[in-house]
Amino acid sequence: MFDKLLTSHTSNLLKQTAKFAELRQDVLAGNVANIDTPGYRMRDLPVSQFQTALKQAYEAQTVHTGSLHPPLANPVDPRDYQQTVAADGSLSRTFFPDSLFQATDKGSQPGITFQDANNRSIEQQMTQIAKNSMLQSFATELLNLQYSQLQSVISEQV
Repeated sequence: MFDKLLTSHTSNLLKQTAKFAELRQDVLAGNVANIDTPGYRMRDLPVSQFQTALKQAYEAQTVHTGSLHPPLANPVDPRDYQQTVAADGSLSRTFFPDSLFQATDKGSQPGITFQDANNRSIEQQMTQIAKNSMLQSFATELLNLQYSQLQSVISEQV
């Protein structure tokens, strides 16, 4: 029981997910705030690219499942370790580059074309905000659960 708790490597991935969801929430809220601004183009973060990076980071962490230590802390080949982990020991720079956290223009969207060159869709934005809010809540709840379990182990309240 304690091995899984102490060697859990999902907290870094959950932190990245919460960070992504927080930044995306800001971008989506900005889209809603500028819904009537002439010429404003809707923006978003690259969701599919983030999901791919998350999957790759998870797969890289679960390569060596037989170890009592986190897989990347006890690599079979040190060269593999250097390729998958950043200089500071985290996966954030390697799998989650800064470009994943920068908003870009969404381009054209299906639906009505407006004469003021705005590609707005309030319904779509509100749906995306609701879905993103659930993702952020999910990631923070799991992080809170992991930290509370770790705190109970540290304080010996099993």
